[in-house]
Amino acid sequence: MIHPQPRNFWWLLLGLIGISAAAWFINTYQPTQPYYLSIFFLIVFSSCFFLLLFLLNNVRRAILLSIGVVLFLLLRYLTLRQSYYIVLLVASLVSLEITLQKR
Repeated sequence: MIHPQPRNFWWLLLGLIGISAAAWFINTYQPTQPYYLSIFFLIVFSSCFFLLLFLLNNVRRAILLSIGVVLFLLLRYLTLRQSYYIVLLVASLVSLEITLQKR
């Protein structure tokens, strides 16, 4: 019988700190310069990664879903709001998950 690995409390703490850092960053700086945007997306990626790592307890899926969240927000920033962009994003993430799955 396989025993699941225990969840690490520090991942949850880092994720919540990342969300508060993203909120502070949004309220402090305007997205007028490209390096502010890159810092924002890096903060969002790291906070989503740690929260999803705590929830899913799987590094590969946490990375894929975090990349998906960042790409979704990037599409919204670039005003690409058609539904087929989201469908293509979900399809590519599912295909990557199937490709990287252990056999």
